[in-house]
Amino acid sequence: MFDIKDIISTRLKACRAQKGWTFAETAAELSRITGAKFIPSRYGNWELGINVPPLEMIYALSTLYGKPGAYLAGLTDDDGTSPETRKYAIPAQSTVPTPNGLINLGDKSLAFRLRFLESIKLDKEKILLVVAPDDSMAGIIEQNDLALIDLSEIAVTRDDMFAIMVKGRLWLRWIRQTLKGDYVIQAERRDHYPDSSVTEDELADMHILGRVRMITHLR
Repeated sequence: MFDIKDIISTRLKACRAQKGWTFAETAAELSRITGAKFIPSRYGNWELGINVPPLEMIYALSTLYGKPGAYLAGLTDDDGTSPETRKYAIPAQSTVPTPNGLINLGDKSLAFRLRFLESIKLDKEKILLVVAPDDSMAGIIEQNDLALIDLSEIAVTRDDMFAIMVKGRLWLRWIRQTLKGDYVIQAERRDHYPDSSVTEDELADMHILGRVRMITHLR
């Protein structure tokens, strides 16, 4: 008899074995990704076929193992390495902790050729494609444009544009350092989106997702 639990169990077991992790190490990685405490037995129940991971955890597992969520959920046999897909990468959705719980952030409408990502020094496992949520950066990023985020660049070493989570919402903003050493978080439409000034310590506590590396304009 067909049982989706068996498929999920088998695939999770294979992914964990490839990483060489214990249940405890896997749970620790999931805690890091989700921002919530994760006990080994919860993951173990999925791998043992006792329970099925909920949808939001499929996204977290996809990020954890670098496999398509549909593959881990047993909805496709394509694990991302089939001949037609192995030359491309689709930015995975990211599970982001917010004050109101976990949200799944990211858009999968574009695939990027791996050779292109390598040429601009982007790790296919550390990219996120997001939809501009508003017109705060109009003139550079219009509302509903797509922005490719480099998740490996969260340190502000120069004036640049970053994706930031603020009270559960996505911001795309400039972060600029002042002569005093503080920082200003700035939109293009400063008349509607006022500047926010933060100290170096306050900036360190902010949830910076990464640096904006590419923008695609819709016409």
